[in-house]
Amino acid sequence: MKRVVALALLLGCWAMAAQALTAEQRAQLQALDPEKVSHEQVRDLLVLTPVPRVLLFKGSLGADMESFGDFLKQMGYPAYRLRNPATGAYSYGFAWDGCRCDGCDALAEGLGAQTRREGAAPMLVGHTGGGVTVSRILHRLAADPLAPRVQFAATLGTGALMRWLPGFAGCAAELPLLSQIPPSVTAFAGYRIAADPFTSLFGFGDFRPAEGGIPPPQVRNVLLPAQVSHVRAFEVDGYAQHPLLRAWIDAYQPGSDMPLPDVRGLDLSNLRHAADLWHSLKKHWALQARHWAAQAGAD
Repeated sequence: MKRVVALALLLGCWAMAAQALTAEQRAQLQALDPEKVSHEQVRDLLVLTPVPRVLLFKGSLGADMESFGDFLKQMGYPAYRLRNPATGAYSYGFAWDGCRCDGCDALAEGLGAQTRREGAAPMLVGHTGGGVTVSRILHRLAADPLAPRVQFAATLGTGALMRWLPGFAGCAAELPLLSQIPPSVTAFAGYRIAADPFTSLFGFGDFRPAEGGIPPPQVRNVLLPAQVSHVRAFEVDGYAQHPLLRAWIDAYQPGSDMPLPDVRGLDLSNLRHAADLWHSLKKHWALQARHWAAQAGAD
C-alpha cells in the first residue's frame, strides 16, 4: 500500500480533461509544423491538448534542475507538468544502493501504466548521474512489451568516465547499457562536453541505438564546447526573461550556427543547448498534440 501511495504522489494526477476543441483549433493543431512551433502556438494551442509530463533528473555534486525547470516554465511549458508532485520542486532524484535503484524501477513501472491510461507519454531529461537514471528507466520500459514509447529523452554529461565510474559499485553488467538507447524511446539526444573526461574522454562517449530494437530510436550525439561547465550546465537564469535572448531561443533550429546574441551581464555558455532542448521538448509535445487532435476529430 505504501508503495502505491508513493507512486501516486510521485506521478501526480496526470489526468486532466482535455478542453473541447473547435473545428478551427483542431485544424490548427493538425497543421502544426513541429520543427517551427512559435511562442504563440505554445501559449494558445498546445496548452489545449494533453501536456506530457517532463521529468528532470538532477545530477551529482549538488547540481539540480531548478533553474532549467523555471526556464521551461517561463518559455511556456505548464509548471504543473514540470514539478515533482512529491516535493513541489522541478528536480527528481533517486538513491542508488549498489546497482539497485528501487525508485527508478518503480517509476518506470508507473510510467508505463500511467501512459497507457492517460495517453500522454512523458519526456525525460537527465544531468550527469541523472542520465544514469534515465538510462535505467528506458531499459526497464523496453523490457515491458506493453509499455508505450517515451517520445523524447536526453542526457547531458553522462558519458565516458560516467560509464566506468557512474558513482555506484557493482554495476559492471549494466555499464554497457549506458551507451545503448533502447526502442522504448522515439528520439534521444546525448549531450557531451568537449575536453571533459566525464563525458568525452579521448572522443569516447557516443550513444547509439541498441541492437535489434524495432523500430530503432532516432539518436543525436551533440558535442558541446569546452566552456560548458559539467556541474553548472543547467544554470540558465535570466535567459527566458531577456527579450533578445528569448527571440534568439524562439528562432533557434538544431544544428544552427547562429552567433550568440551580444548580451552583457549573463553567462551564455548554456544558451545553445538550452535552446536545443527547448526545441526538442516543444517539438515532441506538438507531435503528440497533432496525433491527439486527429483522434479527437475522428471521434
